[in-house]
Amino acid sequence: MQSDSISEALTYVGKKPDIKTLRYAYDQTVVELEAYFDLCRTSYDDRRNWWAGKSRDHRKHGADAFPWEGAADMEAHTIDERITRLVSLFMSSLNRANVRAYPVESTDIARSKVVSNFLKWMVSSGYIPRFKREMELGANYLLERGLLITYVGWHREDRKFLQKLDLRQIAEVSPEIGQVIQDGDNDGELAALLEASFPGVTPKRAKKAIKDLRKKGEAELPIVRRQIDAPEVKTLAPDGDFMFPPYVTDPQRAPYCFWKTYYTAQELENKVVTDGWDADFVETMIDKYRGVNIDSIEREQEGRRSTSLTDNAYEAEELIEIVYGYQRLIDQEDGAEGIYCTVFHKEYDGGYAKFELLNGYEDYPIVVTKLSEDSKRLYDVQTIPDILRGIQNQVKVERDSRIDRNSLATLPPILHPVGQAPTDWGPGRMIPYRRKGDLDFAPTPPAPTGSIEIEKTMEAQADRLCGLDETSAISQVRKQFLVDKFLQHSAEVLNMAYKCFQRFGPDSVFFRVTGSPDPIEFSKGDPNENFDIMINYDVLNSDPQTQEQKLQQLVALTQLDRNGRIDINSLLDAAASSIDPVLADRILQPIEAAQEQVVRQVTDDLSKIYSGIEMPARPNGAQIALTVIQQYASQPDVAERLQTDEAFAARIEKYAGQYTFQMQQMQNAQIGRVGTQPAQMGDIQTQGI
Repeated sequence: MQSDSISEALTYVGKKPDIKTLRYAYDQTVVELEAYFDLCRTSYDDRRNWWAGKSRDHRKHGADAFPWEGAADMEAHTIDERITRLVSLFMSSLNRANVRAYPVESTDIARSKVVSNFLKWMVSSGYIPRFKREMELGANYLLERGLLITYVGWHREDRKFLQKLDLRQIAEVSPEIGQVIQDGDNDGELAALLEASFPGVTPKRAKKAIKDLRKKGEAELPIVRRQIDAPEVKTLAPDGDFMFPPYVTDPQRAPYCFWKTYYTAQELENKVVTDGWDADFVETMIDKYRGVNIDSIEREQEGRRSTSLTDNAYEAEELIEIVYGYQRLIDQEDGAEGIYCTVFHKEYDGGYAKFELLNGYEDYPIVVTKLSEDSKRLYDVQTIPDILRGIQNQVKVERDSRIDRNSLATLPPILHPVGQAPTDWGPGRMIPYRRKGDLDFAPTPPAPTGSIEIEKTMEAQADRLCGLDETSAISQVRKQFLVDKFLQHSAEVLNMAYKCFQRFGPDSVFFRVTGSPDPIEFSKGDPNENFDIMINYDVLNSDPQTQEQKLQQLVALTQLDRNGRIDINSLLDAAASSIDPVLADRILQPIEAAQEQVVRQVTDDLSKIYSGIEMPARPNGAQIALTVIQQYASQPDVAERLQTDEAFAARIEKYAGQYTFQMQQMQNAQIGRVGTQPAQMGDIQTQGI
């Protein structure tokens, strides 16, 4: 292919995509990424302890067995254990993390709280299907293969179902159909109406439906129903599911990228109706490309599990490979950029399924994170298996050597005269000899006293390298660094999912979740509004003792607060969130709501007191309660009764006095801590109410 034509096809948008050029770019990308794919295969094998010649009994067999046939060939799970521990830490941090939308401008403060609550709901409610499962898969990819790639989009899926409908039900869909049936035998017009009213009706099915309607008064017709209308988050394998050009440093600046996935024939057929895929393309895929060149199956035949995970658990012969080609293309007329998507097959240049502009997208719908930022190139990465491979191999050597030595000690080689080897050997056996010394044991090698210590040293080093050494301050920093990297990726994914919701999601969902009384002010907004969405978690909080110490330190700070600089309500939020952020969201109500609740409760109590019922003070909200009582007592009718009704005045005095006592207790406690009366608390006057 001419380089000029390739460059033009990969730079400028046309009326239709250049499939040959896309196929060429895809093939070149696969070839040039082979070195990275090899690294991923090696990492995959090392983590799962797969090696050539491995036997089920963990023994060495064959001519190349060393040091002998049947010698130990044990697994060492140094790599897998560390990755699993880190993944568990990542997911625990995500589950306990605080999700916040921080305002960019001061006018966004109130809205940021509403958005924060909605983001928490998106994660916890399952509105983003399989969000945490996809993040767990991504954590494994990040540590094992050095890259974490997550697709974020909006999934709107309609499914076509065949349903038996009578004339009344059909008339509800299209009254014209019922009228045409009553008017006569205009089958041509009736068929056209059926095809227009019921998407996916073929001429053959329309003809049969007309016959059944005239004969039975009912017919089987396809009904399209919306099944899914929600954000979609998918973690994609970096070694084959999703690919960028190998020279890329910034994924969002790549001229193109590819997502390879798999569908069944049924799924492809449904795409024609629900997503507008080309019917001829789909027919060709089903007829000629079902089960063709499925990479994962080739790896199965090599004796190992696939490293390129598919989205669907089907047999290989039922799968059809499909490629989504994303391009950043320029319109030659006005120079405007756009993100375009072409759906095609890597071995078919006779057409494509769909070509469209991703409306509203300025970047690829992809979030990418590297494990190690020690190189600008995206695919120049270091993985946990890379770091621990030598350590795991040494641990295996030490374990194999100890097992082999124990085997020699249990059953040492027998020294015997030449040509007079014993015919039988084992516990309790009777072995004859002619004279003493005819048979003897070979000397057993001394026990390798340092082997266990070497293994322990190797394992400790592995922990330090991965940030899992609880005794090392540097290791703790490393662990927090890895957790922050994962949570930052999760925050970017959540941010993109929220923007997708703003583009495509229904307003009603936002109103229902936020419970905002002002749907105009607190609408779902548009994707152009900016919030700094962050997911934060301190890994030290995973240790209950450390967490308790931090809470004690926070409380101690209040003892030094002589000028009321600490916001007690904010401190309460922080303390509760550090214990359990999800539970904190459930039990802590907004300050305004809490104050309103106290006002309602005290007002209700005062009404009962007015009617002659004595009420005790409530345990919280003393300062607000006293304010309400003072305002109540100042009302003319209440003030007059206080002067004339001693019993009523006594009930009010007792009720207010209890709240005054609460306030005095709080003041005394504060004075005892700091040695002076807090500035924010003044005298509370209840006498004379």
